[in-house]
Amino acid sequence: MGNNMKTKYYSYLLGKMPKGCQMCVKGLKEVVFVTGVCSKKPCFFCPISDKKFGKDDIYANEWKVSNLNDLIKEAKLCSSKGAGLTGGDPLARLDRTIKIIKLLKKKFGSKFHIHLYTPLNLVTETVIKKLEKVGLDEIRFHPDLDSSKLWNKIKMKTKMVKGVEIPVIPGKEKQIKKLIDFIKDKVQFLNLNELELSDTNVCKLYDKGFIAKNKVSYAVKGSEALAKKLLKYCAKTKLNVHYCTVTLKDKVQLINRLKRRAKNVKSKFDYMTKEGTLVRGAIYITGFTPDLAYSKLDKLKNKSEVISKLKILKNKLMKEFNIPKELIEIDSKKLRLLTNVKVVSELKFELKKKKLYPAIVEELPSHDQFEIECEMV
Repeated sequence: MGNNMKTKYYSYLLGKMPKGCQMCVKGLKEVVFVTGVCSKKPCFFCPISDKKFGKDDIYANEWKVSNLNDLIKEAKLCSSKGAGLTGGDPLARLDRTIKIIKLLKKKFGSKFHIHLYTPLNLVTETVIKKLEKVGLDEIRFHPDLDSSKLWNKIKMKTKMVKGVEIPVIPGKEKQIKKLIDFIKDKVQFLNLNELELSDTNVCKLYDKGFIAKNKVSYAVKGSEALAKKLLKYCAKTKLNVHYCTVTLKDKVQLINRLKRRAKNVKSKFDYMTKEGTLVRGAIYITGFTPDLAYSKLDKLKNKSEVISKLKILKNKLMKEFNIPKELIEIDSKKLRLLTNVKVVSELKFELKKKKLYPAIVEELPSHDQFEIECEMV
């Protein structure tokens, strides 16, 4: 493709990848969702779920946190070396954003690399100076492609690394080229993101005539073709340009981050797959089998009583079947016992006689323990 090259991360690069991206593809970045509140009306292509958009909640990767110190816990669990602050618009909650940057820099040091995504609506020289002062390393602007009204804000001088990040929307070639001409000497990089379908934006995108490029992808047809055109157009500039594909996000960034977390959270009895998922044995009690919606478990009033029952059950099973203590533990989140695959396979008949439900499960090592497969044995 001329002056740009395909990377080993399923993406295309012209020049140098920004540091935030270099770390992200290796799974080194914690995703900090500062708030679902945005300074703009929802963009039709916004992939943020209804559960998050407009809600003033904070997430550390998949973990909805109630305390900012949980951001530190999650960073440690993932062996993160940096963070990406996103939303909504982090600037819609500027004091919180500043507090988060200060907290992470104080705990992990100045080399803990932090980048931030924001539309231009709330960007001012005062805001830029405040972010600089607390040590933000990299700022990524999301300009409106259909209006250049706020583009001049991109000119603001800053010691932070400055870039622009936009989705590659088929049919917007003219507007994107106009933006490239404007920013080519004002920022250090441009990130082009392949447009993708999500549960939230799929109807809006279909209404505008956008469809998936094939049966196995969430990427929008025509986005990649336009991105390659734009890379050629950028070749005449000095811009560093990275075209980030949906495949990169799913097969590289996410998996690498989950692998790092899996190494830190896996129990002795867990088997870790090459994708970073955990395969384990599970023993469920009546009323708390996998068909029960796990979202309801958080609202249980008698959770502590159930955990007490599980403690008694765990001790009984250890004694009766001579299970070593390192091979069985209580999962207080999903209210079950966890063990290895061998234990549930060998004891399945005895466990069923006790009106217990043995299973082999494969889950993500994320905070929400997202279940990929559950096979009752």
